Parts: sequence; C-alpha cells; structure tokens
Amino acid sequence: MFLGYFFQSYLESFMQPMVENFRERVESGDIKLTIESIFFNNFSVAMMIYFGAIFLGLITTIILITNGLFIGYFATSLPLDIFLIFTLPHGIFEIPGIIIAGAAGFCMISFIPYFLKDIIFYKKNEWGEIANLQNRIIISFNKHFIKLSQSLILFGIATILLILAAFIEVYITINLAKFLIGDYS
Repeated sequence: MFLGYFFQSYLESFMQPMVENFRERVESGDIKLTIESIFFNNFSVAMMIYFGAIFLGLITTIILITNGLFIGYFATSLPLDIFLIFTLPHGIFEIPGIIIAGAAGFCMISFIPYFLKDIIFYKKNEWGEIANLQNRIIISFNKHFIKLSQSLILFGIATILLILAAFIEVYITINLAKFLIGDYS
C-alpha cells in the first residue's frame, strides 16, 4: 500500500486504468452500495487469491501486490483525510480478510505437493506391496488433511471478515463520512 502511495507517479500508467475501471463499475451499477454487491465483489477477489495459489502461488502473489498498490495509489486521488474516512471503518476488516485469503491460498498450496508426493512415491507396506491408486489417494489425503483443513478455516475467517466489511461499508462508512464531511463528490 505504501509503495502505491509513495510511488504514485511511477505507477500512473499501470494503476490509472484500474482506478477508471473501478469508477466505471460503480457508476454503471456493476458494484452497488449494497452488502451483497460489495461482498461478492470482494469475495470474487478472495476466491481468485485463494485458488490462484494452485499456480505455485504466483497468481496469489500478483493479486495481493496489485491490490496493495491499488489501495495506495487510489489514496493519492483524494485528500488523505477523505480517503481515510471512506476507507478505515470497513478497511480494518476488508484488508485483513483479503490478506488472510492469500494466507489460506498459500496454506492450501502446501497441501498439494505433499499430497501428490505420497501418491506418486508411496512406500511399500510391511509385506512389500504397493497399495492401489485409490488407497494411495485416501492414505495421502488423510495424512495431509490438516493442511487442507487449515486452509479452509483461514478462508472461512477471510469470508467472515469480508461479510463484516461489506456490512460496515454500507451501514457505517458511508453514514460516518456523510456525518463528518457532508456530501463529498
């Protein structure tokens, strides 16, 4: 976020189209100021971050960095106090929710190589037999299930934080901003 804020001039050509796209989505009604719209917009990002980890964490990393840069860059388009008023109330839940979704993705990716390794390189049992593929899959899944379950728990926590953030953004952030600064356009 800080890089996006302090290096705004260097990021202009990359970030400005993203800002315009975001504004267009709000103006066109694609993103509405409803809990459902805001939640599903953020949840779709969280899903991309989570499942992007399948590609060795590359997509997860790119999306997390891009989102951080976007927030910092977007902060330069408004006076800082206005940006903070419109961001902090729900951002204290939304930003950790997105980061935790990334952590869930990285946790999930730690499951995949161990799961596959134990299927492919299954050790022989005490009688020198190698289990059939179905049994190797079951054994490997059970052996490494804790990593997958940790990933799913983290993603569940991220989802709860995003629901809270959407609720706060709709019912608190906007009203608080109107109270503090009036109608800001």
